[in-house]
Amino acid sequence: MVGLLPWVGISYPGKANAKPAAGVMIIADAKPAATLVTSDQPTESVQYAAEELAWHIQKATGLRPAIMTEKAVSPKRGNRLIFLGDTRFARKAGVRFKTLTPETCVIRSVGRHLCIAGFDSPGNPLDTDTSAGTLFGAYEFLERYLAVRWLWPGELGTFVPKAKSVVVPPVDYIVAPQFMQRHVRSGAKMTSEAHPELGFTAAAADEYKKAQAVFLRRHRMGRRQPMSYGHAFVKWWEKYGAEHPEWFQLVNGKRGPIRIGKRSSMCISNPGLREEIVAQWRQHGGAQSGRLPSFVNAVENDIPGQCECAVCRALDGPEPADYRRFISPKSKIAKLPFVSDRYARSWLAIQQIAAKDNPNATVVGYAYFNYFASPTSGVKLNQNILIGFCPSSLFYPRSDEEHEWMKRQWRGWADTGAQVFMRTNYFLDGYCMPYIFAHQFADDFQNAARNRMVGTDFDSLTGQWAAQGPNLYLLVRLQTHPGMAADALLAEYYSAFGPAADDVKAYFDRWEAYTSNGRSNRNDIFETYRASRWRSWAKTAQAVYPHQCFASGEALLAKAASSAAADPEAAERVRFLQLGLEHAKLCSQAAGKLTLGDASSTYEGGKAELDALLEFRRAHERMWISNMNHCAWVESQSWILPNPAAETPDLDPD
Repeated sequence: MVGLLPWVGISYPGKANAKPAAGVMIIADAKPAATLVTSDQPTESVQYAAEELAWHIQKATGLRPAIMTEKAVSPKRGNRLIFLGDTRFARKAGVRFKTLTPETCVIRSVGRHLCIAGFDSPGNPLDTDTSAGTLFGAYEFLERYLAVRWLWPGELGTFVPKAKSVVVPPVDYIVAPQFMQRHVRSGAKMTSEAHPELGFTAAAADEYKKAQAVFLRRHRMGRRQPMSYGHAFVKWWEKYGAEHPEWFQLVNGKRGPIRIGKRSSMCISNPGLREEIVAQWRQHGGAQSGRLPSFVNAVENDIPGQCECAVCRALDGPEPADYRRFISPKSKIAKLPFVSDRYARSWLAIQQIAAKDNPNATVVGYAYFNYFASPTSGVKLNQNILIGFCPSSLFYPRSDEEHEWMKRQWRGWADTGAQVFMRTNYFLDGYCMPYIFAHQFADDFQNAARNRMVGTDFDSLTGQWAAQGPNLYLLVRLQTHPGMAADALLAEYYSAFGPAADDVKAYFDRWEAYTSNGRSNRNDIFETYRASRWRSWAKTAQAVYPHQCFASGEALLAKAASSAAADPEAAERVRFLQLGLEHAKLCSQAAGKLTLGDASSTYEGGKAELDALLEFRRAHERMWISNMNHCAWVESQSWILPNPAAETPDLDPD
């Protein structure tokens, strides 16, 4: 074995073609030169891997390679074969399947044949809890040797260069994800029940979800083992408040929620609470010993840490000297104490209790609200504590000072010795506007990757593919190539626009500068309109992106369209971007008449603009320029709309 390659490099077909006399011929004379071979009874994910390879090779050559079972072919007949999954050939070639860990894959050439053989579990290949090592190996193969790139969901977003000859040189290596979990929440549940007419029709929504799931799997979203975590104590007050009020926050001398029906944080220092957390983990089988970690969910409720009891306060560290400089005075945590150390110390105490039953027990907590900044008491944690870094402020783009401070907070948590995963909400920002922060996000991500990051869980994928493409491409691509420079990854994205690549780069550079330069003014607008950076963004769209700002973007895309005129596929991709900009402009116009941030807004006053927007969405909903259900989710909280609304019937796409 050459060794473990954590998807941090890339090979291009040109390098593979440098020595055509050696290696495995995949494409010759613009035709498939190899047959795809599975075992006689392949798993669902291995069969899917074969279909994916065949589809992409057909895109590259115009011809589909054959897919056969092992009993139907013979490697001795002079043909070239690509063996997929657990085949007899792979075992004779020395692939030791019992030693492979989940999601890993061996890629090995044997004479004129190739093995792509991974750890494959039963189950749906698009399910992120299905270990699809062979499928992941197939995607690695497509990237390395055919230079395939997946820009957005659907066929138009799949860039497959035409190939006359592809030869894989002699190879022998393992590919595996660097991060134990790579996850972007799909945004599929973000829709408006009250106003479904704003979003996809039902049939289009189903098609979009499938296309997006395929896209995410191609970028190797998944995890090595099932994990369960999240706000752990949501129903605890109703269940245990009467018997154990001491488990809950003490605020103004009273235990539990400040008001009836509201959330309560926990008295995280309470020994009984810690024991109960572990007891419930035991009841769910967590104490059973095993090689893999067992996760103890200790994630606080979706509320700041507010307990004022003496024991909790005694666990707190000193507030960082610069902490208040970076917390907005109007933030929900501005008047609350800094409590990171009490949570860190309590997670450690819970882990030590659980370790008595299972040394692999791993406690999961969030660095959130008034405990997202790193501890200051010198507390040392260990690798059996997994922290989801989930800041509640400082969305992108930040000032340089803010950005460096936020990166220090990540490094501070990493320095405790805990494992850390990126659990941010920043990709909920931007609505469907050309809101670009690609480079700052990449810098943030790579700082984390260098400092003990073990996984991701981004909330959420809003699916604004045509308006925010560079953001979203880096979001998925960095999870398999965290060491690649942002500009190198973006060059992949722009190259799919062929002769318009430079024009498209100029277009998105323009919007990234607009996003960055408008940071201070935008913050003031959101404050004036009392809008959030996620749920009610559309209240501000007309102010952040006024009508006149779109002209320069339209001109840049018109230039790109002219450059791409002789390349039909590139021209179609430029048209995709033009539709995304047109959609953003229509949304800004509708927001100007319907925003809840202006008392003079009326539904009647904005009906014409809304009708134009809905007509556009119906005409283009299956191009996937936008997750229109997410737009509906935001707009239903941002605009004056009729109620109840009539659902638009599904339209025949033909």
